Amino acid sequence: LEQCPTDIFKGIEWELLFRTIRIAALCHDIGKATVYFQNYLFAPEGEKAKLKARRETNHGLLSAVAAFFVAKNQLEEKDPLLPFVIFLAVKKHHGDFEDVVYEAAVEEKDVEILLRQVESIDEKKFEILSIKLQEAGLGQKITGDVLREWVKILPDELGNVRRKLRKFGRQQSISPYLLTNFVFSLLIDADKSEVTTGKVVERSGAKLDFYLVDNYKKSMNTEDTYLNRLRERAYREVLEKELDLEKRLISINLPTGLGKTLTSLAFALKLRKKILTEKGYIPRIIYCLPFLSIIEQNAEQFEKVLQANGLKVDTNLLLKHHHLSELNYKKDEAEFEPDEAKILIEGWNSEIVVTTFAQLFYAFLSNRNRNLRKFHRLAGSIIILDEVQSIPTSYWLLMREVLKELTNQLDCYVVFVTATEPLIFSREEMVPLVDRNFYFEKMGRVVVKPQLQKDMTLEEFAEDVPIENGKSYLFILNTINSAKNFYELLKSKVGDEEVIYLSAHVVPYERLARIKRMKEKKTRFAVTTQVVEAGVDIDFDVVYRDLAPLDSINQAAGRCNRNWTDKGDVIVVSLKDEKRRYSSYIYDSVLLDITRKILENRVEIEEKEFLKIIEDYYREVQGRKSSDKSRELLQAVYKMKYESSDDTVGIADFKLIEEDYPRIDVFVELNEEAGEIWKYYLDIKEIKNLLERRRQFERIKADFYKYVVSVPLKTENLPPEVAGFRYVGHNVLREYYDENTGFICKGVVALW
Repeated sequence: LEQCPTDIFKGIEWELLFRTIRIAALCHDIGKATVYFQNYLFAPEGEKAKLKARRETNHGLLSAVAAFFVAKNQLEEKDPLLPFVIFLAVKKHHGDFEDVVYEAAVEEKDVEILLRQVESIDEKKFEILSIKLQEAGLGQKITGDVLREWVKILPDELGNVRRKLRKFGRQQSISPYLLTNFVFSLLIDADKSEVTTGKVVERSGAKLDFYLVDNYKKSMNTEDTYLNRLRERAYREVLEKELDLEKRLISINLPTGLGKTLTSLAFALKLRKKILTEKGYIPRIIYCLPFLSIIEQNAEQFEKVLQANGLKVDTNLLLKHHHLSELNYKKDEAEFEPDEAKILIEGWNSEIVVTTFAQLFYAFLSNRNRNLRKFHRLAGSIIILDEVQSIPTSYWLLMREVLKELTNQLDCYVVFVTATEPLIFSREEMVPLVDRNFYFEKMGRVVVKPQLQKDMTLEEFAEDVPIENGKSYLFILNTINSAKNFYELLKSKVGDEEVIYLSAHVVPYERLARIKRMKEKKTRFAVTTQVVEAGVDIDFDVVYRDLAPLDSINQAAGRCNRNWTDKGDVIVVSLKDEKRRYSSYIYDSVLLDITRKILENRVEIEEKEFLKIIEDYYREVQGRKSSDKSRELLQAVYKMKYESSDDTVGIADFKLIEEDYPRIDVFVELNEEAGEIWKYYLDIKEIKNLLERRRQFERIKADFYKYVVSVPLKTENLPPEVAGFRYVGHNVLREYYDENTGFICKGVVALW
C-alpha cells in the first residue's frame, strides 16, 4: 500500500484505507489457530488430503468473522461498507469471488462448524497470538469468548449487510467494486508473495527517463528519409507536449509505421518522471497488446533500448507476461525458483510490464483470485493500450465506464495508441499528443482499391490475380480453410518460387520462424489469416485482403509499403465458397455491411483519406451496434455480482475473445526438440504428487506450447489422447500435419 499514490479512492481518507488493509492482513489467518487446522498442518503427508477435505479445517470463514467484527468496531462509523469488504477479502483469500449477496449469507450448518472451531482453540496459545496482533496494530484483543459471541450474532449482522447489498445496483457506482478488488488484491498478493518468497518483494525503483529512448535512437544511425523525418517529428511533438497531471486519458493517434511503439515508451518514461517529481511516487508502466505474436517483438525492442543505455535488464526491470510466459524471474543476479518466479511474474513485480489485453482486462473484470491479484498494481500506473482498436465494439461502453473510473479512483493514466482510434472516448475527453490530421494528410504510401462488384471463388481469384516481376505479395484471407486452399492454388501459379503460409494451425515455433523470414524479406509471396494484421512489422508491395471490417482492412494496409519505397496497392476483394462469403463465417454482419457501403462506390482511397473514412465507419458502428453486453456487465459490476447463480450476467461472464467454436489442443512432435519435450511431459505425468506434477509442468510450459495448436473439437481426424493430451507422434506426422499448412482438419470449416 505504501507504494501506491496517497490520493486514491477520493471518498476515503488514506489513514482509513491503511487501517482497512491492516485489519484484513492481521486477521486473515486467525482461523488457523483451530485444532482442526493444526492437526492438518502437522499430519503425515498421506493423511493431509482427508483432513483438508473436512469443513472444520477451513480457516477462511472464521478468520473473516474476526476481521468483520474488528472492522465493525473500528471503521463502520466512518464507512459502513468497509467491514464487509474486509469480510469478503479474508473469507475468499484462497478462493474465487461469487455473488456478494450469496457471500453475505451463513447457514445454520456454517454457524455450528464455526462454534466447533472456536471451542477447539487452545486459549493460552490464542492469548499469545492476540497480544501479538494487538502489538502489530490490530487495536483490539480477541479471545475465544469474544469470537463465540461474534459467531452467534453473525447471521443477523450479515442479514443487515445483504439488505444493503441488494440496493447496490440502483446506485450505478463502480467505486465499491474497485475498492473491494483493491483490498482483496493487496491481501492475496502479500500473502502469496510472503508464503512463496518469505517476504514482500521490494521494487527496484530504477531511474528511467525518456532520454533512454533518445540515446537508443541515436545509436541506430537511421537513414535520412521523408518517412523517418515524419517519425522524428511525431516523436518530438509527443515529448514536447506540456503535461497536465489532472488529465489522465491520453491519445497517440498516428498512421501505421510511424514509430508509435518507441514514441509511446518515451512518453510513458517522461510522464513517469513528472509524476515522481510532482506526486512523489514511481508509477509502473504497463504496456498492453492484443496478441502474443507482437508481445515478443515489442519486449525485445524495449530490452534493446535499456541495454543501449548500459542498463542490466533483469525481470525486476522489464517483464513479459502472458499465459505462456516462461517461469524465469531474475533480480540482481539472483534467479528465483519456478514457484517463486510464478508468483513474482503473475504479481507484476517489475517497472515495465509488457502484457496482453487479456491479462490487463481480467485484472479488473474477473471473479478469479489469480486474475484479481494484480489489480492493486494498476494504482498510479501508466497503462498503454497499443492497437486499442482490437477491443470488440460490444465492450466499448463497458471499457469507457470502467477505465474512466479506474483513472479517477486509482490515479492511473491510460494512453491509447493506434492508427484507427475507436470511439470509446470522445476526442474532447482525451488529450491528443499529436496533430493527427497533419500526419495522415502527409501519408501517400498506399492506395486502397476496392474490387467488390462481384464475389469470386478462390479458383477465379487465383486465376485473375496479376503477378508482376519484382513485386512482393501478401494475401490475407478470412478462414484457415480458404487460406490453405488458396495457398495451393498460388503455389501452382508461381511455380518454384517460395510461398510462406501462416495461420493458427501452424505450430507457434514454426509461425515465429516464418514471420522472421517475412520480416527479412526472404520471400515474395505469403498467404495468411489475420494473424499478421496488428503490429507485426512485415512489409509487402501489394496486399490483397478478403473483405473484413474497415479497421481490419486499415491494419492490413499497414503491412503494405511501410517504408515508403514506392506506391503500394491494397486490394480488397470478396471471396466465397459454394455456400456463402468467407467474411460471413467470422465477422459481424453489421460491421461488414457498414464497410461494404463505405467502399463499394469508391475506385481508389488514398492513405491520407484513411482518417476520415475510419471516423465515418466508427460513427456508423456506434450508431448501429448494440451495447447490451456492456450494459449487462456494468449491472454486474454495480451489484458486485462476480459470478451469477441465475440467468443474469455475472462479471465472470466477461470474455474478451468469444470462442467461435469448441476447440481442443493438440501437441505436434514436429522435430527433435518437440520429441524431448514430450518425453519430459510423459515423465511428469508419472509423478504422483499433484502439486509437484504442476510445478514440473510449469518449468516446461512455455516450450511445450510452442508445439501446440488448437483445432476444432469436431475435426474428424483428431489424434489419439496420450497421457491426457491429444498427441501427434513424429512417426505419424504426415497423417495429421502438413509441413506447409499445418494441422490437417477434416470435416469442418476452420476459422482463423
